[in-house]
Amino acid sequence: MPKAQVSMHTVRLVSCAWVILLAACSAPAAPTPRPTPPPPTMTSAPPTRPPGAATPLPTRSIFGPGERLPYVTQSGDYVDVLAVRFNTTAEEILAANPDLPPTATLPSGLAIEIPAYYFPLGGSPFKIIPDSEFVYGPAQLGFDLAAYLREQPGSVKTLSAFVNQKQRDAAGTLEYVARQYSINPKLFLALMEWRTGAVTDPRPQPAPFGPIPDRSARDWYLQMLWVAEQLSHGYYAWRTGRLTTLALPDSYSVRVDSYQNAGTVALHYLISQLVPREAFEQATGPDGFAAVYRALWGEVWQSPPDVLPGALTQPDLALPFEPGRTWTFTGGPHAAWGQRVPWAALDFAPAGVSGCGSTSEFARASAPGVIVRSGDSTVVLDLDGDGYEGTGWVLVYFHIAEQDMTPAGTVVTVGDPIGHPSCEGGTATGTHVHLSRRYNGEWLPADGIVPFNLGGWVAQSGPAAYLGRLVRLGAWVEASTSSTAQNRVYWMP
Repeated sequence: MPKAQVSMHTVRLVSCAWVILLAACSAPAAPTPRPTPPPPTMTSAPPTRPPGAATPLPTRSIFGPGERLPYVTQSGDYVDVLAVRFNTTAEEILAANPDLPPTATLPSGLAIEIPAYYFPLGGSPFKIIPDSEFVYGPAQLGFDLAAYLREQPGSVKTLSAFVNQKQRDAAGTLEYVARQYSINPKLFLALMEWRTGAVTDPRPQPAPFGPIPDRSARDWYLQMLWVAEQLSHGYYAWRTGRLTTLALPDSYSVRVDSYQNAGTVALHYLISQLVPREAFEQATGPDGFAAVYRALWGEVWQSPPDVLPGALTQPDLALPFEPGRTWTFTGGPHAAWGQRVPWAALDFAPAGVSGCGSTSEFARASAPGVIVRSGDSTVVLDLDGDGYEGTGWVLVYFHIAEQDMTPAGTVVTVGDPIGHPSCEGGTATGTHVHLSRRYNGEWLPADGIVPFNLGGWVAQSGPAAYLGRLVRLGAWVEASTSSTAQNRVYWMP
């Protein structure tokens, strides 16, 4: 059962210490030979904070260029991204830890050393939520959003919105956004409670997320889309090493603490756009948003599950159309959902279809599994067969026509029909299928640490979204919205 609920208005504002790193950074120098340390060893997680106890924050001390800093790996880490966060190189990390895999996700709990070259400013080391509380993943199994809202006194349950051609109640709207972005619905509820008390306060709140910078967000659904975009950018840009610094109001910036986790950085990125600079420290500290989240959902740091395991590999996947047919590769890596990141999706279109014309061709199952969700132009194929899309590998097919869509509960094998490609469900310039992957609720970038491989065709990103290639055995096809010899894909199993 949820813990006793509090809103932002009942949380005491207590300042937390923020460590400021004072020395200027320098570019990494060539590594000085050092004795090889022993292989990485597993270490237990730090003790969790008992309810009501003060939160001891780790301290960050000044260190010299190239000094080896102790670090315990976290879910989703890999060598290249650790090099970005600690302003060093992958080569130096591997030299200091020769048993680390250079091109794979690392298991959590490894005690390693990172030769670091630091930056002048460092952000708060306090961690707000684990990654498992960010994604719509294993930790949310069994959570009944509609039942939870019915039990709450707050006004949010009275809201509704017109979403994807349907009028939906509060639970339906929240579930739609949470599922499509794969963000924990509890996180949206806690943000509304923190900003306006909308979960526990019965007074009407037409804008439950409070004031946001996007003035075009005219209703609470559009507000939630804006919030989801910011959260997604913070999470996945930190995960992939594309975000290291936060821009705060008044032209102030702060470098994210190198030891942070993706779930916390997602909230830092969002909150940096919602509150004045002088309020950011408190809002991201133990007595800010974190206190509201704990009050609603309990102590989430007690043995949180990993989202991405070490040495994660993709199962065998086929191209999403019938063997012996020619389709066109119309979209290289681009956003799985929404406008920004992660670039987890690829687009394919049947040949001979002009614009948004209909087609008798089917998008096909790329792997065996069970259809766990079918509707809203989306079909979700669960590869582990447990019936829950938040665990293990899933494939998400989008822009699927409602007519002839394979229903939920259907067990499929490779090549079975999923549904007809179309323009339904969102912005599209031509009939196609939009295909992406998730593991434990987390989107996997198509050109990331676990590359998108479809029948031996491996995705490569281009300089902008939708550009890029599929490469196989030295040959490649270039993404293009026009059907040309350069982007046609023909395959045999």
